[in-house]
Amino acid sequence: MANALGHLIVSGRWDDNVAIVDVAAALRAENDGTPNAVLARPRATPDVDTDGDGKPDAKASGQPVSIAVDAQSRFAYVVNHSGGATPAGAAGYQHGHPGLVGVVDLKAARDKANDGTLGAIAEFVPTGRTGPVGCAITPDGRTLLVNCGEAEGSEDGGDEITAIDVATRKVVRRIPLAEMPGHPAPGPSKHDSPHPSFGRYPNPTGLGISALQGGLVFVANGGFSDVSVLSLEAAMAGDKRPEIGRVAIETGPFGLAVSPDGRLVAVAARESMSHAYEGRTVSIIDVARAAAGGKDAEVARVRVGSDDPNEATRPFAVAFAPDGKRVVATCFRSNTISLIDVDDAIAGRSAETLRLYPRTPTGALARPRGIAIAGGRYACVIGGAKAGPGSSLVWFLDLESGKIVSCTTGVGNESYMLAAF
Repeated sequence: MANALGHLIVSGRWDDNVAIVDVAAALRAENDGTPNAVLARPRATPDVDTDGDGKPDAKASGQPVSIAVDAQSRFAYVVNHSGGATPAGAAGYQHGHPGLVGVVDLKAARDKANDGTLGAIAEFVPTGRTGPVGCAITPDGRTLLVNCGEAEGSEDGGDEITAIDVATRKVVRRIPLAEMPGHPAPGPSKHDSPHPSFGRYPNPTGLGISALQGGLVFVANGGFSDVSVLSLEAAMAGDKRPEIGRVAIETGPFGLAVSPDGRLVAVAARESMSHAYEGRTVSIIDVARAAAGGKDAEVARVRVGSDDPNEATRPFAVAFAPDGKRVVATCFRSNTISLIDVDDAIAGRSAETLRLYPRTPTGALARPRGIAIAGGRYACVIGGAKAGPGSSLVWFLDLESGKIVSCTTGVGNESYMLAAF
């Protein structure tokens, strides 16, 4: 009998694996606050040669950060931010490493026999660029789009979406993203953010695709304070300027989500890369207006995580409820999870209808991050400050009751994103 509530696949980030969570098991009272619902933690990063003898002798750091699952729930595509970097290399500097996508067979991933092994990996696909972050599968299911967020050896310089054919598992297109005209930086910054030398490159983070108008790609530009909208058809046809326009938001965005009907996009305004400023709002963008290049495409900007407009809450991720009428948002700095009423937001009314302060079993800071919706009812939210292997957790927020009803531990180390299947 099929599991009606399905499963989660959780990125390990500083762990070299992904965690597979049985949602029904996670919701059982006896499993609350335990790792008991974790079926397996298969490897998501390759073995690498660290001593130069040509033989793999260590597990790559990889930094699995984001995940896309195909419509048939056969494969998950796990974006490894630092790819095949050695553990020492990634620990020395986590940015600017060649990207790698791990293709995970989801049936094999649920098999305990593949726990801690590469047994669930169908293939590793090099992106050919560095520092990948967000990803999404096109509406026709044929192509995986991956954001190139950085240049080699830098946290800056990301200027591309890499398109990977899911059948051949090969890069088939490199989609350019526009730089900031007239910016004085001669190249990628030699500094870490925030620094005034940032701002020439978009440094894309979150990515989402609306099926409207033949496909519209929305890209959260972490290096700017805006979101790009691109024609998917033009991009895949090789147009060097597929960008239709940009929508300004509060500050550098990170998480981005498209509504179930494709008509709206929600974006978390996380932080600026050019100066010390953390965001405090979630923007809602009208897809049709954005595609038309309208300056009025941002139809709402909702403060989340605090009643004080001057308090930085650092929104991290967003997700639409299945009915499209609510947005779930996490705020890393204020340690909060919010529910936003979409109609109220667009009408200019007070729209943060619920604010939760989740707790961790150890009493550590909550630090909420990625969100996935499971079983049509549960917002599954990653949390837990970086504290060693298995230190991340998932809270299960019941969207009907507005309460956190369970927590599964042991799913990664400062995990970023997750997906339901």
